[in-house]
Amino acid sequence: MIFISKNKVSIPISLCIIALILCISACSNNDSNGGDLSQSGEAYWKISSTVKSASGSSAIIITGTPGTIWNAEITEGTTWCSCSSNDLTLSSKSGEIKEGLNILYVYYNSNTSKEQRIAKISLQFADQAAKVFDLVQLSESQQNLPAFKLWAEIPAPKENTSYQYVTHYALLNDKTIRNYSICFDKTKKAALWVAYPIHSAYLGSVKRTDRWAFDPIIPQSYQADCTIRSYGGSYDRGHQLPSADRDATDEMNAQTFYMSNMTPQLNRLNQDMWAKLEAKVRANNCSDTLYVVTGAYFGAGATTTTDGAKNTVPVPTNYFKVLLRTKSGKTGKNIKDCSDSELISIGFWVDHKSYGNIEPPKSICTSVADIESKTGFTFFPQVSSSVKQQNNPSQWGIN
Repeated sequence: MIFISKNKVSIPISLCIIALILCISACSNNDSNGGDLSQSGEAYWKISSTVKSASGSSAIIITGTPGTIWNAEITEGTTWCSCSSNDLTLSSKSGEIKEGLNILYVYYNSNTSKEQRIAKISLQFADQAAKVFDLVQLSESQQNLPAFKLWAEIPAPKENTSYQYVTHYALLNDKTIRNYSICFDKTKKAALWVAYPIHSAYLGSVKRTDRWAFDPIIPQSYQADCTIRSYGGSYDRGHQLPSADRDATDEMNAQTFYMSNMTPQLNRLNQDMWAKLEAKVRANNCSDTLYVVTGAYFGAGATTTTDGAKNTVPVPTNYFKVLLRTKSGKTGKNIKDCSDSELISIGFWVDHKSYGNIEPPKSICTSVADIESKTGFTFFPQVSSSVKQQNNPSQWGIN
């Protein structure tokens, strides 16, 4: 028998070989079994769980450990929903996560009924519990109107054949909640106002999705086409509801990239003072909820630019924000049940120009009532006119 010696300790080389074989075997087994145990996956709708009434397809993005097996099955809605564009009876599909982009496409027929319908897609990774995705298809005439008299942030409606009112919903902790509502002007190819609540429930750590897309509820012909590239000139695709106000879930954030939430906004306004104003607004969120309406105003002398497809679109002359919340932030009351002394409000009227990379100045601060007179809209209809006369910038962290 051959021995090797080191530091006066002799070890049979045959035993070394056996130990090496056992180690390799153990490592191999660990790679196999441990790999299975560490396999995991995540999935989310690419854009939204809500689609229009016309036939089409939606996509679920799949991410996770390469090699992880996934199984998907349509458990409800199989009469109009499928996993294949060629075989409308195919209700299940399996796959393995690869490096790069992994997508599960879900195909659906037209909904010609007067009611929306819901399909359910169950998706399971390896030995993880299955996750169920709801796909909501709107009816032909459905618009998802805001709850005008219920939600504190919704302005009073105005009758105008050019206006379309829409609310977008999203899933949060397996519950469907409102994301935001808009008053979209088809002649301006933009929302005149976007109303939304800000609360810690809407804030998280999801990365900005940058999934520029058409709003599925508004006819595409009325929307600016900046899904691939921005507006012409020095204009950004300016959010009215900021992406950073909706980073609790991927779906919530993706919906902020709808074209209906965009306007052509000067890059040196959008990225500088306006961005700081958005951060200042977000910092005022509270347990009772902060209610916000952001809007675009097209006044005298409004100019035009082009969208990403070279179509002419109007450029706003001004932007505004109006804010409402309880003074303490922790009353536990609905807005309609609060006294005037318990509420605070403020407005911001912004010229469409570069202010420089500065903090929001007091010069843009005004009252909600003043912005009502400028725009013709009635904001926060649940509160008194005296509350809407307030203009106290320091109360909102603006000095």
